[in-house]
Amino acid sequence: MTTRFVLLGLALAMPLQAQRVTLGANFGGSSAGGDLASSTDWKSGWSAGANLTYRLSGKFGLRADANLAQNDLSGTVPIPGERRFNKVSYVADAVWQREEMPGTRILPYVLAGVGAVRVHDKGSDSTFSRFAGNLGVGVGYRLGRVGLRAEGRSLLYKFDRFGYSKTENDLLWQAGLTLKI
Repeated sequence: MTTRFVLLGLALAMPLQAQRVTLGANFGGSSAGGDLASSTDWKSGWSAGANLTYRLSGKFGLRADANLAQNDLSGTVPIPGERRFNKVSYVADAVWQREEMPGTRILPYVLAGVGAVRVHDKGSDSTFSRFAGNLGVGVGYRLGRVGLRAEGRSLLYKFDRFGYSKTENDLLWQAGLTLKI
């Protein structure tokens, strides 16, 4: 019975908090900040993501990110499979942005967070997950409830498989749409 009252209370409170929640979808590129070894390097690939932001105040919010990036390896690679990797990341970010005032259209922001990345070697059954950190900057452009966004982020994690042991720095650059719900 208590659960029903809590859910009913949340449903009634939702319209009051509606302008605090923003849904986003992004698409762009992905490249690694360095090589795995002197004879093995990452090729640039693509990335796509979705996120949900909850504004705690005019300048500060919390954001949940889910991203998929794909990169290939080139060079002498002692790795089974296709040498193509899917990297799925789930990150909780703190976001600080310019305060949104009436008439404000351009909203620059910075974000930082922690989460996990799951790396899968396509063409094989090799998959591993690691702790990840995330830092980024971006800018939004408001068109009412709908907006445009462009951002660049650095996803840091440890790649310690197939005889490699390196801290990876995947650079994700993305553009997309946002919707205040």
